[in-house]
Amino acid sequence: MNCLKTLYIIPFIILTCSFTNKVENTYPTPNTQKLIFYIQRNLNSNAIIYDANFDQYGNINPENPIDIYWIRYNEQGQRMELRTIEKALAFGITYSKHESYENQFKVTIVAEKNRELILKQTAPFKAKAYLNIDNKMSELSYLYLEAEDGIIPTLQSIEYFGVDTITKKSTYEKVLYNL
Repeated sequence: MNCLKTLYIIPFIILTCSFTNKVENTYPTPNTQKLIFYIQRNLNSNAIIYDANFDQYGNINPENPIDIYWIRYNEQGQRMELRTIEKALAFGITYSKHESYENQFKVTIVAEKNRELILKQTAPFKAKAYLNIDNKMSELSYLYLEAEDGIIPTLQSIEYFGVDTITKKSTYEKVLYNL
């Protein structure tokens, strides 16, 4: 009889462990016309939005490919520009035109210099961001940051959520910091 109980408990433990790493997201889901991806944080429900910038012909603007701003859900859901310090230390980007492909850019978020995204135009006035998530090339959906609050919040982890470009299954990876 004890053996039978163990057979039922082990799958439960395995399932519990595999799901406890992912955040149960109850925040509003941003939905903009030009959305590439967004960032949410444990500190509040406000979101940092990364929208594609296009020229009049629907091509990614090479001078400013991404428009980054807040949606302040904790207030009235209004748009707010990033502060200079937020751009410089956390949510801003660096980018360069991809030397091999037209309408593609290599993009790095300032706070995550170890990961490079590829911003790719998929149609006129449409673009997506791609990167490896758990060793699978994925279309990036969003990031979730866990930070310890303070004068300058301390990053604890980043969770990456996306969709595998081949299998179309969800991809997920959690990277720990300062632990």
